[in-house]
Amino acid sequence: MALAAATAIGAMQLTRTVHPPAGSNPVIVMLTAPSWQFLLTPTLLGACILVIVALIFNNMPSKRNYPMYWY
Repeated sequence: MALAAATAIGAMQLTRTVHPPAGSNPVIVMLTAPSWQFLLTPTLLGACILVIVALIFNNMPSKRNYPMYWY
């Protein structure tokens, strides 16, 4: 479990997307041992929806570019 959490946090630091509560996802996965479908449905799909909503919402004003380092 420690290796899973450390890998997730390390990946978040590399991508500059650190979100400490997201470190609990690998712990939950390791404790409950769900199928691979669990990673796709609530976790990956939810993260993608959050990013898409953030991009749409934050780029609505015409004078903003969000996130700055993608441009």
